[in-house]
Amino acid sequence: MDFLEQTVVDYLGSNEMCLGVVVKSGTDRVQVRGATQQQEKVKVANIVAEHGMVYGNDVLGKLATVQNAIRDAMADVDLELLWEDVLANGCEPELSALAAHYFGEATAVQISALARKLLEDGTLFQRKQLQFTARTREEIDELERLRAMRAERAAAKERTRQWLDGVLDHQGETPAPVPEEQEGFLRLATDYLLCGFNSDAVNILSAAREKINAREVALRLLRVTDRMPAGVDEFLLANGIHAGFSSAVLEHADTLTPYDGNSHREDLSGLELFSIDDEETREIDDALSCSRDDEQNYLVGIHIADPACFVGKDDPLDAAAVERPLSLYLPTTTVMMFPERIGCNLASLVAGELRPALSFQVKFSSEGALLDWRFVPAAVRVRHRLDYHGADERLASPDGDGDSVTVALRDLLFLAGKLRAGRETAGAVQLNGPELKIRVRGSVVTVTPEDSDSPSHQLVSEFMILANHLAAKYALHHDLPVIYRTQDQPSSPVTSVKEYDPYLFEQQVKKMKRTRLSTHPQAHYGLGLDLYTQISSPLRRYADLVIQRQLSAHFLGKELPYSHEELFGVLDNVDRTASQNRSLEREANKYWLLEYLRREKVGTEVGATIVRAEGSLILAEIDGFAERGVVMTRSRMTPGEHVRLRIRDAIPNAGRLVLEPLAEG
Repeated sequence: MDFLEQTVVDYLGSNEMCLGVVVKSGTDRVQVRGATQQQEKVKVANIVAEHGMVYGNDVLGKLATVQNAIRDAMADVDLELLWEDVLANGCEPELSALAAHYFGEATAVQISALARKLLEDGTLFQRKQLQFTARTREEIDELERLRAMRAERAAAKERTRQWLDGVLDHQGETPAPVPEEQEGFLRLATDYLLCGFNSDAVNILSAAREKINAREVALRLLRVTDRMPAGVDEFLLANGIHAGFSSAVLEHADTLTPYDGNSHREDLSGLELFSIDDEETREIDDALSCSRDDEQNYLVGIHIADPACFVGKDDPLDAAAVERPLSLYLPTTTVMMFPERIGCNLASLVAGELRPALSFQVKFSSEGALLDWRFVPAAVRVRHRLDYHGADERLASPDGDGDSVTVALRDLLFLAGKLRAGRETAGAVQLNGPELKIRVRGSVVTVTPEDSDSPSHQLVSEFMILANHLAAKYALHHDLPVIYRTQDQPSSPVTSVKEYDPYLFEQQVKKMKRTRLSTHPQAHYGLGLDLYTQISSPLRRYADLVIQRQLSAHFLGKELPYSHEELFGVLDNVDRTASQNRSLEREANKYWLLEYLRREKVGTEVGATIVRAEGSLILAEIDGFAERGVVMTRSRMTPGEHVRLRIRDAIPNAGRLVLEPLAEG
């Protein structure tokens, strides 16, 4: 139907009837201007009535007249009477038919009046576009029941909002009371913090305070009501790190059975394997073996856990690992990438247990030259679990020549030295800063220096680097899509800092380019290698698992799970999340180190190195703690200068350490 310009029409807008004047006609749509002078395009099918023409400029007067007529007609409409009649006798659902059925005729005003009444009600008649069908009594009862339920839910949400508002304003030492009705909301808020479980509760938490996010609101709620679960780390909760796993993930893990041998894996369980890790570590990613052949060549085994045997792409465990793409080792707790059943049991290289692995078998000459290697899926059994301290004691002991593990450790240390020397000749840079082990157990904070360059650390590091390098070579040789870890050469020469000096270390680190992901094989400058990927920590780093998954599929002759593009997308996203989590790890360590210094060292004298002096800002790094603080002084200090200072204050919540010269104390 074509509508002439200046025609007054009544049409269905956004679920309401509107009056307007056609200012531009069309076949399917017309342009209409309402009383507010705003124009909109209206489908012809949505126009329910035509109310004559506007002559002259009195548009508003005409619209008001029509509006009044429609309002008067609406007063005469009894929808319940119409519904009963239509239900008893039937009627076509079009508005004009319903108007004729009720009024005895169907004028434009009557059609418009009936349309408005039907839209206002929404109970007796069911609308589809501009057709209205009478509902049965049963349908109306069900509709009203659902509406009552929605109304009650809305009222309950409002009561929860009001209660939460009162809790957040609660003052005093006694916990805020929790009405029985709010117990469910409190459980949802707790689930959200502990496991990331999303629900309507999150919307209420988010809207509770304008400048406080949902997590902070939920934390205050649990604190004020004294419902904080025992042993939780509030730092983790505040930053969205979930130490727990959902019931679905845990149930899936429980369905998995231990590895009991597989024909496609080479049986290496007869080798004497040993793992070397921190004493507290339970996710055992790797193990080593070393023996000699008749020609005195070294036969080294580098054995990497193979969780891809248990965790499939996109299964519940995989989805959980994507959200926490590396295990976090925090002063207060450990947040593992996998549930314990996988990360600490089925896939971990637990001593005494048969486990699936990806194994490199590498032959070195008696002089330490790499002669040959191969890479196979294997079944292995670790015989000895060592920690770094115990391994270092074995290496330092003058005895032990008759002990096969000690002999193997010494041989591996010799080979590790050759590997490191070879990388350094190729341009590798050694920049290792000091590390601290910070532990919080109850109210006690302990800080222990950790020698990350001890002999046992060196040999483990070198063989993991070798495994990652060989994995990259294997993938390239077999044309397997993997993501390479690369690092470009710096624009100015970098010098290794083997004896740690804070100022020299910072100067050299500044020159280094950031490592990056690449779908094409490229060199890694810092490691002195022409190829590098990562597969050596699949229980702790999701990126390693992804690359392992490619290699495992190749070994089985299956279709590769990822193309180059998919790999890059997955790992780029995972790397961003992992980077954020590492930042949280550093932040947590800094907080508890400052707390330790606040408790134990404020007012004490320390040695420190000036690392920056820019105008009035002077930063110094204190000896033994690798923590930097602001020096409150007007004296001139030179970067690189070693000085004696006093710890004036440590403020964990602000992440700030304040130092002062001794003479100015």
